[in-house]
This record gives sequence, C-alpha cells and structure tokens, in this order.
Amino acid sequence: MITQLSIRGLAIIEELQIEFSPQLNVITGETGAGKSILIKALHFLLGAKADTDVIRQGFTRAHVAASFLLPRQHASIELLAEHGLIEEQDLTELIIRREISLKGRSQSWVNDQPITLSFLKEVGQSLIDIYGQHENHRMLDPSTHLEYIDQFLKDASHKQQLQSSMGQIHSLLGELRRRLDQYHSKRREQDYLQFRFDELSHFEPSNEDYARTLEICQDAARSLAEQKLLSQAQAVCDEGYQGRSLGSALQDLGRFIEQSRWLRDDKDIQGDLQQLRELGPVLDQLSYRLGRVASRKQLDEDDIERSESRLAGYQALFRKLGVRSIEEMTEEYQRLERELSFVNLAPEELGQNLQTIAELVQLADGLARKLSDERQKAAQRAVKTVVKELHDLNMKGARIEFDFQAVKQTIPDLDLQDFAPEFAGIWARCAEMLGETGRMGREKGQFLLAANPGEGFKPLAKVASGGEISRIMLGFKRALAIGANTCVMVFDEIDTGISGHTAHIVGRKLKELSTSFQVICISHLPQVAAYGDAHFRVEKAQKGKSTESRIFRLNASQSEEEIARLLSGDQVTSSSLANARQLVQAAKTSH
Repeated sequence: MITQLSIRGLAIIEELQIEFSPQLNVITGETGAGKSILIKALHFLLGAKADTDVIRQGFTRAHVAASFLLPRQHASIELLAEHGLIEEQDLTELIIRREISLKGRSQSWVNDQPITLSFLKEVGQSLIDIYGQHENHRMLDPSTHLEYIDQFLKDASHKQQLQSSMGQIHSLLGELRRRLDQYHSKRREQDYLQFRFDELSHFEPSNEDYARTLEICQDAARSLAEQKLLSQAQAVCDEGYQGRSLGSALQDLGRFIEQSRWLRDDKDIQGDLQQLRELGPVLDQLSYRLGRVASRKQLDEDDIERSESRLAGYQALFRKLGVRSIEEMTEEYQRLERELSFVNLAPEELGQNLQTIAELVQLADGLARKLSDERQKAAQRAVKTVVKELHDLNMKGARIEFDFQAVKQTIPDLDLQDFAPEFAGIWARCAEMLGETGRMGREKGQFLLAANPGEGFKPLAKVASGGEISRIMLGFKRALAIGANTCVMVFDEIDTGISGHTAHIVGRKLKELSTSFQVICISHLPQVAAYGDAHFRVEKAQKGKSTESRIFRLNASQSEEEIARLLSGDQVTSSSLANARQLVQAAKTSH
C-alpha cells in the first residue's frame, strides 16, 4: 500500500501530502480542481516520460515521493533485494522519489539510492496498476483485446517464449534480407570487382614494396646530383685552364716565374713559387681521388629504371582507384578481396542462415499452437468471469464472447535464384508458417457484446455505451485482481456514464476490491464516495496571481457534506445532507 504521497512544484500543485487508507480511498472535487494531476503525479513517480512543462511556475524542479509498505511475498521484494535497495522483512518500507529540473534532468531514488529510469519502471509495474479514462478507448480498439485475454493465461511462458523466438526470427530474417541484397548487388559487380582485384593482385602492392621503391627513386635522384658535383669538380681539376688540367697550367706558371730575372731575387715571390710547385701534385691527387669516389658510387641504371617504372605503376593505380596513399590502396585491395570472397561464399553462408531461421520458425510454430490452445481456455475463463461481474454490475442480460480470427499476413519473398533448389523449398515452408504467425501468435480477435437478451453479438465499439464500457473494464479489473502482484489499484473516473442503482453496485465492487488491495478512486459519484474508507476533496484556490490545487482529507461529517454537494450541486441542503447520510449508512450495511 501507499502510506503517503508527497508532491511539490508539479503543475498547479505547490506542495501537498496525502496519507492514504489501506483500503478504499475516494477523491472527489470540482471539474478542473486538479484531481487528474494526482494521476499524473503517480505516472511520473513510476517512470513516465516528462518534460519541464510539468514544473510549476516559480519552482526550479518538480518533485514526487511516495512511501510504500510491501509484504514479504510481494513480487518486487526479490528484485529490490538483489540490488541491495532493501532488507527483506515481513513488512518492508519502500520510499520512491523522482524529480525533474528546469534543465530537463530527471533523477530517481529508491530508499535514497539513485536508480535508472528503466529500473524504476520495472519496479513500478508491480506496485501500482493505474486505470485511467484512456482505458475505455483501448477497450474500443480491437487490436488490444488479445492482451486482455492473455492476462487470463494460467502460464504465460509459452507467450514469452514465442515473442522471444519471433523477435529473433525477424531480426535474423532482416539480416538475411540485407545480406541477400548485398550479395545480389555484389554479384552484379563481380566482373568489375574481379578485374580490379586481378589488376592489383598482379601488381602485388604492399606498404613495404612501395616504401622500398620510393626510397630507390629518391636515392637515385640524390645520387645523380652527387655524381654531377663530383664530375664538375674533377673537370675543374683536369680541364680548368683552356682545356688543360690545372696541374699543367700551374707548371707553366712556375716556369714563367723561374725564367724572369726580376723575380729571382724577390723572396716573397720565390716563397709563393715553392708553394705553387707543391700544389701541382695535390691537384693531381685530388683529381684521382674524386674519380675513385665517383667510380665507387656508380648507379645501377637498370635497377633505377625498374624502380621508376614501378613507382609510375603505383601512381597510375592511385589515380585509377581514386586513392592518395599506399595505405588506402592496401585497404581497397583488402576490400575487393573481402567482397569477392563474400560473393563466392555467400550462397553457402546464407543457406546456413536460412536453415537456422527455418529451425526457429519450426520451434515458434509449435509454441504458437500451444499458445492458441491455452488462449481458447483463457478466453472461456475470461468470458465466464467477466460476464458474472457484468451481471453483478447491473448488466443482467449481457453476454460477451471472444471472436478469434486466424492471422493472415503476406511475407515478402526472398530472391534465392542463385542458390541451390532446396533452399527455395525451405523458404516456402518458412513463409507459410510466418504468414500464419505474428509476434502475438497465430490469432487475433476481439470481444463481442450482446448487451441485452435477444440481441446478437456485435463489436464493442458499435454497441457499448460509455457506462457499459466502464463496467466491462471494472469487470476485467475485478476478474484479474485474483492473484495479482500489484499493491495498489488506481481508478480515474471508472464510473463514467454510470448513475443510479448501478453507481451503488460500482461503489460496492470497489469496496470489495479494497479488501484485497489498496484502492484509490477518483470519482464524481456520491454513491461511490459513500463507500470510501477515506474521503479526500480536491479544491482549486487563487494564491496571488497564480492558481493552486489543494487536497484535504475529510472527517465523517465533512464527507457527508461533500456527498451532499455531489448529490445536489454546490448548494448543500438539509434534504441532500439527509440523503448523503442515508447513502453512507447503506454503504456500511451492504458489506
């Protein structure tokens, strides 16, 4: 049960706290007073999507918290204990908090420990069952009806296994279709891919070969430059003066000086002449050494030519492939190899995938057939139990049946023209089974209603009034309550379209339900309010320039006055007050 609900800064609620009764809690109030905000607060608390619009003006965040008391056998105890959030006791207190800030950040806590939103939703599913007015619309939608039948299954394991298998089948089938499309696309390009691959394969590119080829070409260019320098230096030595070597020219220079009588006694020039005589052999030695170095550094012209040709081949392939580096060329080479390998190996690989799908389809078909049998029995239980509830809810002649219909759906074909013939047969059997089995099984269906004796069965949307739909939904809730794991059942105007004697019956049914579960009911009917163990009134008040919603727990006399107001409108008269007391007294003596 919820012992306390606290709300701060949510919509038109500034701050309020509600302490609930463990049995039937009835909440009344004028239209627009803020009753639905309580439902919104509970949805928010249990993980519903929310944005900053829910934050009350003037507040930096909206905050909702609730305290629960859980018995040891409750479904959520084990889950919470596994995460270290509670210690198992005969009666365990659980405090859930959630808030959202103006920045859009949402945070949640269980017993002051932060938790994820997905975990909050998982826990919340077993704590509170909220029936809102939208459930009436769902009941009018035939596509939702099978879900109601499934709630009457004694064992839901076959349904869970089927949904898991069908999910796996469709995932694998989607991947198979994608791979098949890829195969056929590459198959059409196979000749081009093979040509490109053969061209690269014949050339045998590699990072190492490219680096070596580039290095040879670059070294050759540098070596040629060095050879030229050596040749020029040697030429100066050998041909530096009118085509004669510098050594020969220097010998003539020395002879000319020696022959001059003017210079014979010039000590400085004679000193220079001696150095000149020594320089000749140095030049000859230098020329020799330059020639020897040049001869040792002779280039292999064939090797250079081969390397330059291979480098040109690399550059031509770069342009053809639209790549800019040897790394990109290597990646392209590997890609071509992978795609050709895929084209060659795909028929066998995809055939194995199809065989896996066929085995899963066979398994799913067996599960679907078992589920179909179980649903037939569940439908009988549901119809029998709900019809009994409807008779108790003043629909004496009403009958309900569930109209099962076989699933028929078209499964897009697979293009298996390039595969072995047996694969077409495997796929034909798979397609036949999948055409008869959806994610929910081999059947769909809807509830049909004969509201009065002598009337034929027709779809709910065509024959059921708002009040009848409300009673049908209450009948389902009553029927499904047996063995349910939830703590709290919340009804938002379950009594729509109901009045008079039927309203008394609805109130009594809710009271009966509250002996097994805590029930919170938002209502506009005085007959329902009379059955409440706790009665709350929601009011809207003006606070400065803003509007605020408040909630008050009424004592016995205040509750009678509120019931009188519901009976007669805003004006409470002595007769309406007397009627209210009679309603309360009748509610006390009817159970």
